Amino acid sequence: MDTITVAGPVHYRSHTSRRARPLRSIVIVSALLVAVATFAEEDWQYWSTWFASHSLTEKSAVSALAEVYFRKDMSDDYVYSEYITYSRQFDRGFGMICQAYFESVETADGDWVGTRFLVAGPTYTVDIPIVGKLKLEDRCYYRINSPAGWDYHRPRVYLSCAVGNVTLMLSNELRLDLSGERPHDFYRNRLYATVFWKMAETLTLGVGYVRQSDRVADGGWSSFNGVQTLVGVTF
Repeated sequence: MDTITVAGPVHYRSHTSRRARPLRSIVIVSALLVAVATFAEEDWQYWSTWFASHSLTEKSAVSALAEVYFRKDMSDDYVYSEYITYSRQFDRGFGMICQAYFESVETADGDWVGTRFLVAGPTYTVDIPIVGKLKLEDRCYYRINSPAGWDYHRPRVYLSCAVGNVTLMLSNELRLDLSGERPHDFYRNRLYATVFWKMAETLTLGVGYVRQSDRVADGGWSSFNGVQTLVGVTF
């Protein structure tokens, strides 16, 4: 989880839509329970995300985000990451983001490897009537410590719908090689389902489900599941 976007409210005016909300909630909860049962034997991770943002103008903002990942059924911390982001919106829904990214990962040998990146990419956001907000994003990662060079890019699509102070966000992120050193160009995929609650004017809380799949040497996929909590402050 790297950039956080929470959609504005979508107003439902028909009585049919209001009556359909409990049914949609039952369907969503049932689907999550089926997913938990299906993936029970896979590793379950916990991802803790904290972020803060500040608007510089109506079209630009700066933010900071920090994450810790715990693997082996949420018992072993193995990833620490931080983003510092500048984002700017242009006309007709287009925008861009520029980031400094710091990552520390524990290897299979128990050593910790730190990597620093410069990140940049375009965004496009559009409101879809009744459905919500669609956002398209791509970010290219340039490694600045040894070995320096282009590493990968991460196309991602977001779909969010807000009702009052609650926002449901679904997203899918691909990770594609730019270095030419990986055996597969498309080597990682992440699916997210997150619910945000704007608790106060400056405080947002979130909880979500993550499923990550990584391409293995023989071309197959190895997957795990994650529970994510998010705490955000806007000032």
